[in-house]
Amino acid sequence: MIRPSQKRRRGALLGIVLAGVVAALPAAAAPSAPATAAEPPAAVPAEAPALDVAQEAPVQAPPEPAAAAQQVLPLVLAGEAEAEELEQPVEAAAEPQVRDLPADVALPESARSFSTEQAGPARTLVLFDSTGPYAHLGEYYALGMGMLASHSGTVTTLPVTDYVAGLAGSYTAVIYSGSTYDEPLPQAFIDDVLTGDVPVLWSGFNIWQLAAGAEGRTAFAARYGWDAAGSYIDSADTVTSVTYNGQSLSRNALNTGGILAPHITTPEDVTVLGSAQCSDAAGAATDCAQVAQSTGSSFPWAVKSANLTYIGEVPLSYLGETDRYLAAADIVLDTLQPGAATVRQAAVRIEDVSPATTASELRAIVDYLVGAAVPFQIAVVPVYTDPSGVYNDGAPETLTLADNPELVEVLNHAVANGGTLIQHGTRHQFSNLSNPYNAVSTDDFEFIRSWCSAVNDNSAPVVTCQNDSWVQIGGDLPGTDADWATAQVLEGRAIFTQVGLPEPTVFETPHYAASAAAYAGIGKVYQVRYERELLHAGLLTGRSGGDFDYFGQFFPYAVNDPYGTHVLPENLGNVELEAYNQHPPRLPADLVAAARANLVGTHATASFFFHPYYDVSLLQQVVEGIRAEGYTFVPATELK
Repeated sequence: MIRPSQKRRRGALLGIVLAGVVAALPAAAAPSAPATAAEPPAAVPAEAPALDVAQEAPVQAPPEPAAAAQQVLPLVLAGEAEAEELEQPVEAAAEPQVRDLPADVALPESARSFSTEQAGPARTLVLFDSTGPYAHLGEYYALGMGMLASHSGTVTTLPVTDYVAGLAGSYTAVIYSGSTYDEPLPQAFIDDVLTGDVPVLWSGFNIWQLAAGAEGRTAFAARYGWDAAGSYIDSADTVTSVTYNGQSLSRNALNTGGILAPHITTPEDVTVLGSAQCSDAAGAATDCAQVAQSTGSSFPWAVKSANLTYIGEVPLSYLGETDRYLAAADIVLDTLQPGAATVRQAAVRIEDVSPATTASELRAIVDYLVGAAVPFQIAVVPVYTDPSGVYNDGAPETLTLADNPELVEVLNHAVANGGTLIQHGTRHQFSNLSNPYNAVSTDDFEFIRSWCSAVNDNSAPVVTCQNDSWVQIGGDLPGTDADWATAQVLEGRAIFTQVGLPEPTVFETPHYAASAAAYAGIGKVYQVRYERELLHAGLLTGRSGGDFDYFGQFFPYAVNDPYGTHVLPENLGNVELEAYNQHPPRLPADLVAAARANLVGTHATASFFFHPYYDVSLLQQVVEGIRAEGYTFVPATELK
């Protein structure tokens, strides 16, 4: 029997919003995870909300380039054009002749491929920058865009410098993210974009290279209806929102590197997909700066014409549940699957159910969902352990599902009434290590090293976790590798069938984070995960980085990752009533607002999780709010 005293807060870290690269420094500069040391275990305060790992170690976008800081056109700053020359209107010219690109060009050896044809009909070539001190950002952005493209089919990635003539012809579309300012683009790539017949989605820097020289400028403007040579990178304006498909999406104010504002010369040839909204320090709309070359309080953020779709920044930094990233995800989908059918899907997961969970507490949640005809998932941690007795008066305690037959009865009832069991790690903690809190199940990480610091710096001294601490993650846990992770997962999975529960087919990584080796080990057992995830450096280049070289991402639809796993989306987060570890509360209205924001997409998902120690009325508010937005709840395994 589970004692009433155990009805306490479990899993304060759950619900990580993996939304940014951990560091924007050159990879070689990244520090290592601290050596394991004995720290006093920290009890997780009651009602402490979930943490956001990406916010614990945020990434900058590419830094503000000199052209933006000086409000100079990139080609002028490079000495390839005179300012007076580019101030003149583009000369009228006939559109360049469009070529049919070949479909049989051999792939360079540096190419990497992932995802499957079962995901969709598209074949996407994702190109990325690989030179300069911020080259590692290029791989992260290729991972980010590639993950979105994997929703629609297979993905092949390649450093743009290795592109060969005609290669795009073998693909449904090409995605290129310009993260390194003035990356040396091969002329073959420039020619294939400017005169090829394959759709191209370009974001960020270097679009001006397509319009270099008088002939390039006129050819670009003739085909696309805007002047890339005469478009400024606007960092003078504060842009904290982007409008897309009739909604206002957020944009983090930390994105200060600028947005290239397309200077549209032939409006009838250009579709403005999204607009950047200029505001003052208080958030009120204000006229945009002169460099935006627009009237009023907005300028084009994303445009489409002929075979080119262009986004004025790489929209993968400082993400959140209502971010302009949702617009980018929809633009990727529309590029790869134009005319795709509308999807409005929702899913709910009951989180952190362990042998220490009170059966009646869980039963109340299950009964509500069954009565509301809502398919649901339960994330089960099969072993609960508190090796230092943090919550047990100093006495060590370990329980398995076999020690809580009342809970097993509720789980069987749930399965019989539309519930799906998810394996949520095995212990949701690691050994007797405070990782970062107290070595107690559902409080700590299981598959990656974690600790707390007093400031948001992963090289800062380790401190005992407090309410105002920053949680850091990175590095392998001592004595672990892929084989250890496989054994750990298998041990937990076996417990389900030992107590008469069905064997799970879906895994959820504790706190959505694992080392690269641990992901490999988990993948030997489970081919499907239901979560957000870390994508580690080297997946596309083979050059692994340090402990903090990874990119975190959530997904607005189902995707397939380079680890070989199908990932079901959780994209709204969870209800948390109080602030903790630098994160504000999140109320039911916040989750519903995020669901509403996702409606900008053709394939819209509203997937969230809920802890059973909260009152069922909070869950009811979220479920009813999401349904009111037009979503239909489905089993997570049916999420598209």
